[in-house]
Amino acid sequence: MKALTVIAFSLAATMASAQDEPEQTLFTNVNVFDGVNDGLLENANVLVEGNLIKTVSTAAINAGGATVINGDGRTLMPGLMDMHTHLSIVRELSTARHELSPLAHGAIAMKRAEGMLMNGFTTVMDVGGPAIYLKDLIDGDAGFFGPRIYSAEAFITQTNGHGDFRTRMEYNPNNSGGIRSWYEYYTACIADGVTEIRRCGRENFRKGATHLKMMVGGGVSSRFDPLHGLQGSPEEIAAAVEVARNMKTFVTVHAYTDESVRMAVEAGVPHILHAPLITEETAKLMGENGVYMQPNLEAVLGLTEENAAAFLSPASFAKWKSIYDEYPVAMEAAIKHGVKIVFGTDLLSQWNQTLAFDKTAALELLQLEKYLGSAGALRAATSTAAEVIDLMGPNDPYQDGAKGVVAEGAYADLLLVDGNVLEDLALLTDPGKNLVVIMKDGIIYKNSLN
Repeated sequence: MKALTVIAFSLAATMASAQDEPEQTLFTNVNVFDGVNDGLLENANVLVEGNLIKTVSTAAINAGGATVINGDGRTLMPGLMDMHTHLSIVRELSTARHELSPLAHGAIAMKRAEGMLMNGFTTVMDVGGPAIYLKDLIDGDAGFFGPRIYSAEAFITQTNGHGDFRTRMEYNPNNSGGIRSWYEYYTACIADGVTEIRRCGRENFRKGATHLKMMVGGGVSSRFDPLHGLQGSPEEIAAAVEVARNMKTFVTVHAYTDESVRMAVEAGVPHILHAPLITEETAKLMGENGVYMQPNLEAVLGLTEENAAAFLSPASFAKWKSIYDEYPVAMEAAIKHGVKIVFGTDLLSQWNQTLAFDKTAALELLQLEKYLGSAGALRAATSTAAEVIDLMGPNDPYQDGAKGVVAEGAYADLLLVDGNVLEDLALLTDPGKNLVVIMKDGIIYKNSLN
């Protein structure tokens, strides 16, 4: 199937370039989840011209010469958007840093990108690790395929921060004559003080970053930083925010504790990753400031203690266990105070399990459904996710159409699902069976109806 998909993509691209008029694809007899509304637009037709949606109508559409796909009552919806992933880094981070070459990381990233697209993710926001090179390959004419990629490039982390992957025996690169590993340039920029924070941010934008990512508190998967520790100071976070604002974009932060989230919001950060320990007071502050929250419920609530203990180191397991009971409380507080929830997986599998996310990614939707309902969970992965992309302003390289919606003038990033996703969201956990058509940028990468 994978080889056939690549061939189909190559043929489609060749045919499109050989014609003067843009290709048209007409979806008929579909029920449309548009990424915004709670219900479906039934018995609709959707015309795609080139890479954009031209018409959405319940009336018949006259499009002679268009490729016709009869949906036969299936659901047409926007492609999914994963707003927290890591294409180029793998577990265990410290081990991979020392034992896997950059070539291995690149090969793994390409396989991940292909797998993500074939699992229905047409857009991803990479929040740590090199991904611009991958974006350029996918957007080019070399036959690579994958989702649209928005990359933060290297984490900005303090010494002994969540992104500091050195062993205990390694010197700090800023104290010992410079970078000693490619990780210190492409994956994690270790910065202490306002000047170094600015340098890291500006260096990431030089590489082509569309936004920045900063660590402001401890994490579960890292070895040496306790979960309770604050990372960065208000002045350092403000420096990163300033660098991003000067580029007309934003900073997203990794933050678990209530104190770290509050410090980031007060410094002007509009997008928080994780936030499982926030209080109602901080949730209210987030809502008042229009802050987006991207939780990772499946990685916490979806694991049993036995599975978590087998997957995590003893130190990481202790951190995981400390937030297990708190995440539902944080979610309820966030929803109560109008915090906008964004879908993300924090996909960071082990290096030899890069294709093992056929169900993992969409399982996060099932966790979100418990709090937001099916339509709300899907909005988190479509139209609300697109609002975060809009914060990137002129740094967004894809400016021709709207994203995360099925609407006239939007990008033709579309999924045809064999069933009603609003009634059974679990359909998306078996994409091989239930995603019968996958289209990105007007190009069909899968069509199992033919």
